Amino acid sequence: MTKRKSKSILDAIKHVDLDIKVPDKTNEIKPLKTHILGLETEKTEIGVAEVEGKKTVYIKMKLRGGS
Repeated sequence: MTKRKSKSILDAIKHVDLDIKVPDKTNEIKPLKTHILGLETEKTEIGVAEVEGKKTVYIKMKLRGGS
């Protein structure tokens, strides 16, 4: 049997080159809850981007260290 080199998913996606168009306008919504210990959501925005010609909804969260 031959061994394969395993790559982490993060290493694999670093080399992906997608055509992405993100609009300047996003809509701010009520901050979403995060379950990451030590972080709180300061701001949440949603928008529609074009990824490889297809419209895709995305969520952008601004996080800060909790107190």
